[in-house]
Order: sequence, then C-alpha cells, then structure tokens
Amino acid sequence: MNARRVLTLCLVLACSCMAQQDATELRKKAESSSGVPCVRLYLQASRIGLEEADRDFAASDTKAAHQALDAAVHDVGHAVECSLHTPKSQKNAEIGLRELSRRITAMEHSIEAEERSYLASTRAEVERQRDRLLHSMFGDAAGKGGEKKH
Repeated sequence: MNARRVLTLCLVLACSCMAQQDATELRKKAESSSGVPCVRLYLQASRIGLEEADRDFAASDTKAAHQALDAAVHDVGHAVECSLHTPKSQKNAEIGLRELSRRITAMEHSIEAEERSYLASTRAEVERQRDRLLHSMFGDAAGKGGEKKH
C-alpha cells in the first residue's frame, strides 16, 4: 500500500515536470514563430499552465499554482498579440480564450475558497485579453453586448 502511494507521487511529479518542460518548449517555439503557429503554440502553453496549476492546487502547492497561472496569463497575452497581427488566426484565438476562461471557472469551483480570488483575477485578465481581441475583430460593436446597429 505504501509503495503504491510513493509510485503515485512519483508519477504526479514526473507529469508535472513533463508539463513544465512541454510548456517551456512550446513558448520557445512560439517565440521563434509568427502568425497562426505563434497563436496556437502560446494558447497550447497556456492550457498546459492551467492544468499544471490545477494539479498544484490539488497538491496544496499554492505558490507553484500561482506561478503556473501567472505564466498561463503571460502566454495568453502573447497569443493575443500574435493574433492581432494575424487576422486569419483571430477567430480560433477567441475560441481558445473562451475555453480557457471556462476552464478557469471550473477550477474556481474545485478549490478552496481563499484561493478563488486569485483564480477570479486570472479569469478577469483572460477576459480582458479576449475583449481586446474582440474589439480588434469587431470594433466598437464588440462592446455593445449583442445590440443591433441602426
């Protein structure tokens, strides 16, 4: 029984290290790319960061979880910057940001109450970046909340 717990802990730590390495590799690839691949790679790195933060919260390692969330938000910012220069990628970037926001909301419901404010601020920043992208795509109509123009 004790060996099983040790093995499980080792697997969790190994997965965490692999995820960190994967996110770092994706960031490096994204830095040297542009256009659609840049957006895709940064969004993928931010997804990995969110999953890493979720695992860290589950392991009660809030410091590591906050660092992973900060890195994910940083990646979101880069993804939006890349998509602002590549109109072809904007629709998929917006969909990806919406999915990230939903994932953060789901994480908020699964963690302790005192950590929810950090996730709420993270979600707010992702939504702010998404609003920047929507404004780039639709101009002033993006902020109208679905009202029709006359």
